[in-house]
Amino acid sequence: MWRHLTANFADLIFSVSEAMDLADTVLADHQIRTAFVAAELARAAGLDFEQTERLIIAALLHDIGALSPEAKIGVHSGLDQRFDPHCLRGGKLLREASWLVPAAAIVEWHHTPIKKHLEAGRSLADFDVLGAQIVCLADHLEQAIRRDTFILRQVDELRATVHQFAGTLLHADVVALFDQVSGNDCFWLELVARDLGQQLRKRNLLRSVSLDHAAARALAGVFKDMTDFRVGFTVTHSTGVAACACGIGEVLGLVEKELQQLELAGLVHDIGKLVVPNAIFCKPAKLTPEEYAVIRQHAYCSYQILSRVRGFEKVAKWAGHHHERLDGSGYCRGAKTADLDLGAIVLGVADTAVAMAERRPYREPGNSSAVLGELRAMAGRGLLDILVVEALADNYPSISGRIQAARAEVETRYRNHYAMIS
Repeated sequence: MWRHLTANFADLIFSVSEAMDLADTVLADHQIRTAFVAAELARAAGLDFEQTERLIIAALLHDIGALSPEAKIGVHSGLDQRFDPHCLRGGKLLREASWLVPAAAIVEWHHTPIKKHLEAGRSLADFDVLGAQIVCLADHLEQAIRRDTFILRQVDELRATVHQFAGTLLHADVVALFDQVSGNDCFWLELVARDLGQQLRKRNLLRSVSLDHAAARALAGVFKDMTDFRVGFTVTHSTGVAACACGIGEVLGLVEKELQQLELAGLVHDIGKLVVPNAIFCKPAKLTPEEYAVIRQHAYCSYQILSRVRGFEKVAKWAGHHHERLDGSGYCRGAKTADLDLGAIVLGVADTAVAMAERRPYREPGNSSAVLGELRAMAGRGLLDILVVEALADNYPSISGRIQAARAEVETRYRNHYAMIS
């Protein structure tokens, strides 16, 4: 048995990539299809495994800097022509984790026209330029596909779309690679296959290796930022939840691996909010029942995303249960005490405590007395575990200090590197 947590790298990248396209049907499989086209072009170009892996990571995560569903739809539909913000954010996010750094420049340049590269003295001999050009072609091709028309009836039109960019947006050599791979029906039918994500995973385009806790935490931090940096009032939320949960876990005597799992679950517990539009997420008033129904799906989505990652079994379960309540009144499974293990219960208390202490568009933050009073009231109604609540209450000054220190680091990084990108 592993004493320390491990997580599968390929699983994590593919799962997050697929999750980025859950927000709307117009985005369905966009990242995955872009990666498929990039993989085909990589094969035609004779790229080695390391180059191909860099390219596929970039393709799978190329829109990571478009932080809200509205932003992703705007970029995909062409309604938002300001490509620089999401490209710059994407490059910065990938540079936060060493495993993603090699793909950062490709993401940063994936909307940069070849003319700008040439004017800057760069050429396809620079792999970052070649990679960015391949992702650019794949991205524009996928955006042009009409989802209401059989793909083989669109081939001539799609190929013409790519050719019109030759010499301006795209290098002619990259367009020539596209011509090599797109001249048969199989390419187009595979591109829109329903099981494309599964088929890409089987091709071993990424290393299927177990990451140690430090590497997994770094990647989780990137995906946490992708979720939390979309609006100012959530910038430090998941960081605070992770710090609070670990503080409670230490008081309760959890072992090292459980604390690692608890921290990761705290960092990515809200990754399912990728599906929630900003119009609901940022609403400065009480949600309607219909809007609240959209919010409630996020815990389920968090579980679905994380459960596909080998090594994240408990992380997924705890993240998916963070809105459950001991009496079964929570969401989304209606789980009761017997169905919830300690990690899920601790995470639920931590998320509730941190959220109540944060400012929201519709209310001011609660002070320590108000937070602890409400937590105890919820425990009295059978919603939260009183022992976990008291573990937090008895150590509130030290745990609160831990939360503030963790949040300050993230707030500074956000302000210095992300807040000015708009």
